[in-house]
Amino acid sequence: MNALSVKQLGEKIKAMAQKKFTKNQKVFLAGFFGFLGLVLVIGLGVGVYRVYAKTKTDRFTMAVASVLRLPIAKVNGVPVLYTDYMDDLRAITVMRDYDKANNGQAASLTDEKLSDQVLFRQVNNILINALARKNNVTVEAKDIEKVKTNVLEKEFQSLAAAEKAIRDRYGWSLTVFEKKVIVPFVLQGKLTEKIKNDSANKEQLKARAQKVLDEIKGGGDFATLAQKYGEDGTSQRGGDLGWFAKGEMVPEFESVAFALKKGELSPNLVETRYGFHILQVEDTKTEKSKDAKGKSITKASVKARHILFMFPALDRLLSDNLKNATINVYGKVHNPFADLLKTPNK
Repeated sequence: MNALSVKQLGEKIKAMAQKKFTKNQKVFLAGFFGFLGLVLVIGLGVGVYRVYAKTKTDRFTMAVASVLRLPIAKVNGVPVLYTDYMDDLRAITVMRDYDKANNGQAASLTDEKLSDQVLFRQVNNILINALARKNNVTVEAKDIEKVKTNVLEKEFQSLAAAEKAIRDRYGWSLTVFEKKVIVPFVLQGKLTEKIKNDSANKEQLKARAQKVLDEIKGGGDFATLAQKYGEDGTSQRGGDLGWFAKGEMVPEFESVAFALKKGELSPNLVETRYGFHILQVEDTKTEKSKDAKGKSITKASVKARHILFMFPALDRLLSDNLKNATINVYGKVHNPFADLLKTPNK
């Protein structure tokens, strides 16, 4: 065997050894990473179990909940994150302890009531955010600074004093309080004003009311239509307001009611701060009585019914949206929406 063949043989042996090493290395790495993957899956599984079966708040469980963005509830598919729920629950628990030490209103709240309050608040925020996007309402930095200046500084004399009070009461920094309380507060206020002053909504409401008024003028039954369209407590009794005298109703409504005759329907809608009314006077009467000084007076009264089309208001929109929402609450957490919406825990 010459020198060249010996060299070739050596290189071949070396290549074979390298190939075997590489193969063994791949097998080792595959096994190692497979083991790590298995450990990771088991760890995540344990974390998920501790969230939904045990409602734990230790560092490991919260880390898993944060990484996987685990929801404690969903509102129309939008998640309420477990980490956010627990952070708010911790804060409201601190508030209860603070009130226990200072005879505050929250001192008697049970753990279940605390949890219910947190869920209601977070669901409400999701519904408000959806309405805000629909109405193009946003919160700007100047809005937040205005609240800090006009509310916190005036109440506590300085932001430093305000932050101390917030830490004592909730365990939050001013930055966290700003995100969790001030921003939702400002958004709700701006949304309320937007809905209240939206001329397009008002015109749409007026058109709806006018259509029903025209139907009554055409022979439609007032009481039946009141039950169908009325938006206040009188609707179930056909819009019946009973008897009332002057001074008992808002002026705009009253002036029309006392100008109508028995059995007469107001030919026009009546606008008050509540909305648009369709008004009909069923009967009138005058009675003699005495005033506080004993002087004889004549008192006029009317018996009327109405159909009220209420101006849009944020609280009503939220209530309607809540009733029509799909809300799921997960794990061993009390579901405060179960009776209201008939949506069970999952």
